[in-house]
Amino acid sequence: MRIFKISKKDNEGEVLKTLEGFLSDTKKDWNYILPAELSKKGPEKFFILDVRRPEDFKKGHIKGAVNIFWLDIMKKLDKLPKGQKIVVVCYVGHTASQVMLMLRLLGYDAVALKFGMGISPTEGVPVAGWVDYGFEVVK
Repeated sequence: MRIFKISKKDNEGEVLKTLEGFLSDTKKDWNYILPAELSKKGPEKFFILDVRRPEDFKKGHIKGAVNIFWLDIMKKLDKLPKGQKIVVVCYVGHTASQVMLMLRLLGYDAVALKFGMGISPTEGVPVAGWVDYGFEVVK
């Protein structure tokens, strides 16, 4: 795993200012849109960016969505609109959140679809969290 470190020669102050700007711009919705909210507003009003594997996109996606696999995003920024809100969609929302963060730091108006398509990226492994598996929680 490669660790990225900001050095003085990278103008650390500017990078930190950009990151602070991102955090202060984050509203109480945490840059997410819920599925019901997207459906109500109408997906056609947004640029829907589906970052799942192409074979999974072909099995079913939101009408009008554009598929760019998340690892290819940086090579295909020219396909993304600068003047339109982008809704990033993945399997359960995790990858979409990471892509949304990158896009926002690059100046795009992007949000992530919370809970994504609600489909596990791994066949046979259900979408579930710590509590769903019955693991201990302390109060």
